[in-house]
Amino acid sequence: MKVTDPKVLLIAGGSGSIGSAIAHLALDQGWKVAVHGRSEDKVHALVAGLSDEGVIEGFITDIWEDDAAETLIAEVAEHYGRIDAVIDCTATGPLGITGLFPDTSPEAFTDFLDVSVGWFERLAHAAYGFLAQEGGTLIAFVSDAGIFAARRQTLIGAARAATIGFVRNLAVEAARDGIRVHAISPSFVQGSDSARRMGSERMARAANRAGLGLPGAEDIAPLALFLCGDAARKVTGQVISVNGGLNA
Repeated sequence: MKVTDPKVLLIAGGSGSIGSAIAHLALDQGWKVAVHGRSEDKVHALVAGLSDEGVIEGFITDIWEDDAAETLIAEVAEHYGRIDAVIDCTATGPLGITGLFPDTSPEAFTDFLDVSVGWFERLAHAAYGFLAQEGGTLIAFVSDAGIFAARRQTLIGAARAATIGFVRNLAVEAARDGIRVHAISPSFVQGSDSARRMGSERMARAANRAGLGLPGAEDIAPLALFLCGDAARKVTGQVISVNGGLNA
């Protein structure tokens, strides 16, 4: 393997607005891109739309499967021969974990932790050996609920705070193997699936509170690629909120 070979970026849960923006920018910067998702239609549509911009392939894996992380990493590594950065954009969970705490469903608590915190930990474990080969980067997407307390976010906040703790501790340990680990924490993201679920009224209230305006996917993608690049080679363990001044 030549050091001049294009680097490979895996975007887990990459068929949404943020993952798509990262994939587009990564191709523009010369990365080879692996886009993962659960929906074949969404992943294939994204790959088809970006195929003229560079080398990009889609990988379909259901993160609810026990061996999903190991399977995904193995398939990407077999296809490209290397993995230099992994960005996890997955945002999913069972019903019953949002809203006021007394109205949530305890039977969903364990499943949510497993598919959020547990999924990222398994993804990191599966990718670790590949990222250590050339000094790679691992990035988790969390949310400001893990940093700033808010109503109706008790379970989301707990899960995201757990991932943040994992990122910070892993960063200290993995630095010895040349791996950098970060978390990016958006709040309300214009044009995202979560924004559509929240509704226009709630998004409008948030926008009024954000002095710089609410971010879109195109505001987040450059940060993710910077953290994966050589210019950030001495930066690790950071949790960066992108919220337009909504939280401080």
